[in-house]
Amino acid sequence: MSPTENDAAALARWRARIDALNHELLALLEARGRAVESIMELKRNLEVGVHDPNREAAMLAEIARGVTGPYSGPQIERVFRAIFEISRELGHKPRS
Repeated sequence: MSPTENDAAALARWRARIDALNHELLALLEARGRAVESIMELKRNLEVGVHDPNREAAMLAEIARGVTGPYSGPQIERVFRAIFEISRELGHKPRS
């Protein structure tokens, strides 16, 4: 079965939607990164460690409660673990 003009138009619309969502995700990640930078500065001032495994586990549990699909809980956990790991790297940046 060959694609129709309607299929091609639908694909173009869905791709445009994905592009817009990618930009929204980027904006949210950048906002989260700025919040992390502020937290890291406070942690330095308080002389508190960068990594708080209890806080990370609590955040993962909270996020897991909100998963409704289409991604599975373990898939979402992988995404957030990557975000957490990269965020911890912000704690090792030199003070500006």
